[in-house]
Amino acid sequence: MTDWERHDGDPDGLRLIARTFVWARWLIVAFGLVLWVYRPVDWLETYAAYLPGLLLLLALNGYTHCRLATKQAVTRGWILLNATVDVFILSGAVAAGGGFGHSFLHLLYYPQLAGYAVVLTSFRLTMACATFVAVLYLAVSLTAGDGIDTAAAEERTLVARMLVMYAVAAIVNIIARFERGRWSRAVERERDLQREQVEFSQTIHDTTAQSAYMIGLGVDTARAQAGDTNPELAATLEAISRLSRSAIWELRHPIHMGGIYEGRALSSALSSHATSFTNVTSVPCELTQTGVEPPLSTESRGLLFSIAHNALTNAFRHAEASSVAIHLACEEEELRLSVLDDGVGLPADYAQRGRGFENMDTYARRLGGRLVVEQRGAMGGATLTCVIPTERG
Repeated sequence: MTDWERHDGDPDGLRLIARTFVWARWLIVAFGLVLWVYRPVDWLETYAAYLPGLLLLLALNGYTHCRLATKQAVTRGWILLNATVDVFILSGAVAAGGGFGHSFLHLLYYPQLAGYAVVLTSFRLTMACATFVAVLYLAVSLTAGDGIDTAAAEERTLVARMLVMYAVAAIVNIIARFERGRWSRAVERERDLQREQVEFSQTIHDTTAQSAYMIGLGVDTARAQAGDTNPELAATLEAISRLSRSAIWELRHPIHMGGIYEGRALSSALSSHATSFTNVTSVPCELTQTGVEPPLSTESRGLLFSIAHNALTNAFRHAEASSVAIHLACEEEELRLSVLDDGVGLPADYAQRGRGFENMDTYARRLGGRLVVEQRGAMGGATLTCVIPTERG
């Protein structure tokens, strides 16, 4: 299996390359319009030969821009197709402009060669594309307009231009391969970390969580057997029981985070977490969702999940809530994650008590969003909402 078949590159990087191509074309079109206005000429007479290529360029660029704006996938194949069409349009423009004698159109080959070099993983494929462009330019230079004037040694200039094409392709490909290697190593390190997190969550589930559950079960049994004959003992056992439930609940965070690292959707992880909250604390909790969850990175899902967990922890430990709800609203431009309870609400100095709200606010800002806290929300208690912009696909 070749590099081409095995790996399609960094999706964000491909989108950046596509955006660069799109805006470069718009810039070229704008530059042409400025020249046309600055130096009025008989447009049809002077530029009629360029019209088919210009219309094709505008149509292709408009379609590509539309794909980017609507968050459709951008692949290497699509970028290479755009670059190849650009090369043929440019060659047609060179031929229409007099062939080799045109003063600057050949310079526009170099960005296309750089595009090939960045997108392709193989140096050989890059050199093959450079050869394709060089041969095409050679053919146009020899056949269009007056051809090559050997008496004026124009063949030397032609060879120099072709050598520069190879040099641009080679240098850009080497730089791109180096950056791609760094990206691949970073991805592999991230995958190793995710595997460690998954193994860690499984270990906690199989050992510590089970032990904490058994301790809590024993304390509850002792509390029932003690009855009310010794109020101090009963109060102590009740406090220990609540503490054990709190510990069990905290252990659910790394356990369910393992699912996030395995690629589980945020809504699925939150639904399981809400069920665990009900089972551990005996406080009813359920998840409701509107809209379709957009693609989210592992980091984004993890931070949103941690915000929800911290909010649920506050509801259990401090709010004396009898009911809790999680709502996930997925809209076109933003995602809203809300945790509501019917407890006693938040004190005026809630932000200065502990680091919980500070951490949640930090998580929200890392996601490019904000944290909205209502001390008295829709259910009567506190409502905490994290609002983040929808990630570009």
